[in-house]
Amino acid sequence: MRNRFVTFVLLVLLVVGQGGAIATAEPKVLNIGWTGGTAWTALPDRIASERGFFEKEGLKVRYIQFQGTNLMLSALLANELDYVTILPFIADAIISRPEIDGVKALKGKRIAINTFGSSADFAIYQLLSRNGLDPNKDVTLQALAGSPDARFAALVGGSVDATVVNSPFEYRAEQKGFKTLLSVKEMSEFVKIPIVGLSTTQRKIDKEPDEITRVLRGQRAAIMFLQSQREIGVGLLEKLLKLDHPAAEKFYSLYRDQYNPDLTVPDSVVEEWIAVGTFRAKEKITVKPQVVYDWTFAERAKR
Repeated sequence: MRNRFVTFVLLVLLVVGQGGAIATAEPKVLNIGWTGGTAWTALPDRIASERGFFEKEGLKVRYIQFQGTNLMLSALLANELDYVTILPFIADAIISRPEIDGVKALKGKRIAINTFGSSADFAIYQLLSRNGLDPNKDVTLQALAGSPDARFAALVGGSVDATVVNSPFEYRAEQKGFKTLLSVKEMSEFVKIPIVGLSTTQRKIDKEPDEITRVLRGQRAAIMFLQSQREIGVGLLEKLLKLDHPAAEKFYSLYRDQYNPDLTVPDSVVEEWIAVGTFRAKEKITVKPQVVYDWTFAERAKR
């Protein structure tokens, strides 16, 4: 079974809605908040908007950029936004000093993350645990706030031996003589959580279930287009990520199967998503996966 965990799911939708009427001739304007569309995970959103997949659903989507998720969530709760593209995400690769030849070789090493309790912290925690290492004893985790550039600077300076970076930052690291210890695709074998998602309010779920289905249907069509149109996908990666053509070809192959047109994921994946927010809690927190998702909208979008 292929691992496709760039997943457009409404993991916050807790109730089953009833279908409404199809949109009128005038497209309905929706505001979706995001922190910017410069990551490869944002490609389906861009394609859905720019290639008319939302228009086919009678929607006109405006993406509004926010500096940070707290402001975006506040706008959502104030009904200034219809949806937000917000979820804990693992869109990362691990880079290291060139002499480190595998995950087990990280024992005794220093690894930079952004903050404790973050998705990057969770990724390292799971990766080490599933390779027979104790993340609390066998390595030293150092929190270095800021962009991947700050963590890479620490790697270059020798104060850490490996770090987590947002893909395709590993391409820059390789050009400087460092090693990609695990690619995004390889990371998805160890850490199976949704990378991006679409969230909305209970009010939207109760009052406009048909609109939610149409948004998901537009995104699903964009994912399928991206997966079937290799040259277009490669070209978009060149432009979006500022890669040369050979690098864009390479990363398209890595990213392609991470997109998920099925729109749903197994309970085991939802459990890992929940664990991102609970794995460092002093008291064990148990939440059943069925409590935090409702696949009704996703199933309707596939009809």
